Formats: sequence, structure tokens, C-alpha cells
Amino acid sequence: MEMDDFYGRLQRNFAQLGANLPLDVVKKAAHVEMRHYMKGARLANDLEAWHKLRDDCAQTLANALEAQGHKLELSKEAFLQVLSDSVVYLPHVGVRDVLTSLKQKGIRLAVLSNWDFRLPQALDEAGLLPFFDFVLPSAQVGLEKPAREFFEKGVESDRQFVRNLSASECFYVGDHYEKDVVGARNAGLRPLWLVRSERDLASGDIHEVENDDVPRLKKLEDLLKMF
Repeated sequence: MEMDDFYGRLQRNFAQLGANLPLDVVKKAAHVEMRHYMKGARLANDLEAWHKLRDDCAQTLANALEAQGHKLELSKEAFLQVLSDSVVYLPHVGVRDVLTSLKQKGIRLAVLSNWDFRLPQALDEAGLLPFFDFVLPSAQVGLEKPAREFFEKGVESDRQFVRNLSASECFYVGDHYEKDVVGARNAGLRPLWLVRSERDLASGDIHEVENDDVPRLKKLEDLLKMF
């Protein structure tokens, strides 16, 4: 999934409240907020903790704007509403077709992600949840990628379908080299590196890695050539 025009939505939602902010200012503040969320996602394991994380993220966004010289006279509730209304997840182009084809081939699919406990709901809202046999957010485990134990928990969860499943029989597709490729490999899974043309700064830059023969995917559709 990807966020649908997150920075543009933030800018427009602030403008509706009378705060006309340059897009570069909004984007810089949003990156600070996103990094704060990513640090706290694995702790948001229930509704109360999730609400606290969202409150903290809204305050972080306000502080990041003020640090750039834009102190907005808005309530905490207004910042939280702007942030909540701006987060809209959509599937990447072609994802549904790829997942449909993989399921038709009899391949079990799961999601392991650094996310709060509401990951299944986010996938459901994007229309993707039915494709997966199970969903494992880091908040449920209390660990996050690239921790080896997090990937091992994923393999353990899949053994409800295949009792003697080994990690080496599992492929892990991810677009972050350290968190996905290195983490999956350390746990014995077979990593596939989805190298998109760009990646949001808050999540980690795209960079080429030498001396690593990990299979690279230019797009998710490349999976259909492998299976």
C-alpha cells in the first residue's frame, strides 16, 4: 500500500482551516511526524496506545511546523483531525491483479510489517485483506524488522497451515534493504528485493548495494515470472 497524496492532502486540509503553508514546509514537517510514528508503531498494540501515538504524532507535526516558523493557532484536536483526514492508503497499481494470480497458483500470502495493531483494518479498507492468510504487525509481536525474531514469528504463524514448514521455504518480499532483505535473510527466509524507482525519505532512501546477489524485482508483477 501507499499513502495517497499525503503531503498534498495535509496542505489542503490545513488551508481549509486558514493555514496556507508551502508544500515544502508541509513535506518537511510530515517527514518528522512519519519518523516519530515509525519509532512508536510497535508499541501501539491496542486502541489506547494507538490513540496516544496518534496524539503524539499530531503534536510532533505541530512542533515541526513551528520549528520552520509556522506556529499555527489551532487546537490539538484540529491538528489530529487534519492528520487523520490526510492518511488515506491505496494499493499500489497492479497489486490486486498480482495477488489474485498468486492465490490462483495456490501460494499462501501473509503480511509482516512494522505497523501498529490496526494493520488488518488498513488492509481491509484498501480491499487487500482477503488475499492474506494472516497479518502480523510489529505491534502484535513487540518487535520490528529487521529483528530476526519477528520474521521467525511469521514462519511460526504460517505453521498453522503447514506444520513442518521451514524458513527456507518462505520468500519475503520487501523494498527496504536493511529491514527487509537483511532481516529476512538472517532469519533463514529467502528475500526478494523490490527496488522501486523512488522511496519516501521518511522510510529510507533507495540505494544500490554491491556484492549482494539478492533477486531484485523492478515491479511486483515480476513475482509472476518466478512462481
